[in-house]
Amino acid sequence: MGRLIYLDNLRSFALLLGIVFHSAIVYAADIKYAIQTEERSQILSYFCYWIHSFRMPMFYMISGFFSTMVIEKKGTNFYWEGRFKRVLIPTIFGLIFLAPIQYFLMEKIKSPNVGLLEFLYLFFTKENFQHSHIWFLVDLFCFSMIFLLVHKWIHKITNWVQWKTSNRRTFFLLGFSFILVLLAHTQIGKGESYFGIFKLTFVYQFTFFLSGVFSFYGKDILILRPSSHLKTIANLLWAIIVSVLFMDFEIFDPLWIYFSYVNPWYRSFHIFLWVLSPFLWTMFFVSLFGFLGNKEGKLGSYIIDASLPIYLLHHPISLSYAYIVRDLQFSIWEKFLFHNVVVLCFSFLMYEFLIRRSKPLRFLFGLKIH
Repeated sequence: MGRLIYLDNLRSFALLLGIVFHSAIVYAADIKYAIQTEERSQILSYFCYWIHSFRMPMFYMISGFFSTMVIEKKGTNFYWEGRFKRVLIPTIFGLIFLAPIQYFLMEKIKSPNVGLLEFLYLFFTKENFQHSHIWFLVDLFCFSMIFLLVHKWIHKITNWVQWKTSNRRTFFLLGFSFILVLLAHTQIGKGESYFGIFKLTFVYQFTFFLSGVFSFYGKDILILRPSSHLKTIANLLWAIIVSVLFMDFEIFDPLWIYFSYVNPWYRSFHIFLWVLSPFLWTMFFVSLFGFLGNKEGKLGSYIIDASLPIYLLHHPISLSYAYIVRDLQFSIWEKFLFHNVVVLCFSFLMYEFLIRRSKPLRFLFGLKIH
């Protein structure tokens, strides 16, 4: 199996879509966020729920797929070295230098006179330390280490004749993910965390990482197959229907309410939609990127390399902009438009003129050093 350009591009798309997500959520109704304007839009709220319904699960599914590919081709030592350089180093750097910015700005809103050093002294404690947008790298590194321990067992499972010959592997993975997330949800509240790792989110995202692993062995979900345009459109329609249902459930059945306080059948269906949506959208985007984004080019290669550093940079920039404009007298759509333009421009400029040309910064942001 050679390089799958469409999956590289799709992974970059999932990361960079977070820039729009984090700007939209500042102006979205029905969603709580670090910094928000008083005037908010229901349209942007639904837009955020839509992105939230598939973006990170799709990213983790692709990560699980590529993790398996690397171990199968290069071995565990090469994989561990790659995880150390590409994930652990930017995780540590991000947690120390980027994550605190979100919580400092939040504290400044409550206490305008708080000093940076005073805040940092309290922030880097077990009680107050949080991961901000770096949570996804923390989880990814943990997933990678767990996968190193269990990949041989998974390989044995995929060698079973029943698995190899089954044409219902996707339904099995969907059912497995749903049951695991449902069981976790009956025992864990959404806000429960361990050293900043949110337990329920961890289990939820890990099921998609594992789905990506099984997808590699089963050669399905993330693998391009001949498909009619009619089937792709049907998949899109189903994905839209499920997403709309999921949005309504998210608003009227918040997952932070414990399982024991809600209708168990209603909540179970909510969780099923939560799991189903990423599968449908991932299959649709695989088809779309297989058609539109499966060619190598200078721009595509540039974005693939730039996507992680830009994602790490954009969040502090986005929140800083939100902090500045939250009380300005502009329309919500003017603020949202300029928000995206400012964040994209600053993030790309910092990548191009600082990170890309500096070996130490390339190392800290998880890039290869030429």
